[in-house]
Amino acid sequence: MRLAESALRDALADAWDRWAGRCTELTESQWHTPTRCQAWDVHALVAHVCPENTTFEHIAAGRADGPPEVSDAAELLRIFNQPDGVAHSTADRIAEQAVTQAPALTATDAAARFGEAAARLRRMPEMTRAADVVIDYPVVGSTTLAVVAEVALLEATVHLLDLADAVGGVAPSPAALAATRDLLIAVPDPAAAVEVLAGRAAPQAAVPAIR
Repeated sequence: MRLAESALRDALADAWDRWAGRCTELTESQWHTPTRCQAWDVHALVAHVCPENTTFEHIAAGRADGPPEVSDAAELLRIFNQPDGVAHSTADRIAEQAVTQAPALTATDAAARFGEAAARLRRMPEMTRAADVVIDYPVVGSTTLAVVAEVALLEATVHLLDLADAVGGVAPSPAALAATRDLLIAVPDPAAAVEVLAGRAAPQAAVPAIR
């Protein structure tokens, strides 16, 4: 079930705060610990997830008129993760980009960026009507601020589990886990997902839902 705008804002801000707190505590050894995300160590994982300093400026500059091309987060993920979608065609480039960008990011810098992003999100007036705010978005043309926030919460939550697996000391909130679970379940074909969850079909029929 989709979170209300205020709950979505709070869950995402809380997720970024958890990233900030754990980055503050990372030791030098933990910073370079391998993760289950293939070639990424913790440093590269953080570089991939950490909000850019210009994130909110880009959102403001991307405001669009008219109805969104995509207004559902599951549909956006479905488009991106179809067999010829950008989640597959750009995966190697995105993985390499995180490795390349990592040396310029310290754990202290990352903690500050996560913390500032959380604070700015809580102050963002548009989040009270995020489902009605339309913004430009790659591939699909346009979507809503709510969809972008839902996908950002999924990314922050899944990768926080990756961080916890690598170095421990952190966990997503129950609200973030529930919202991420519900979004992931909504991505596959409903009949295929029901048959897998009911034990009638092999998991490969519906999972993984995203790359």
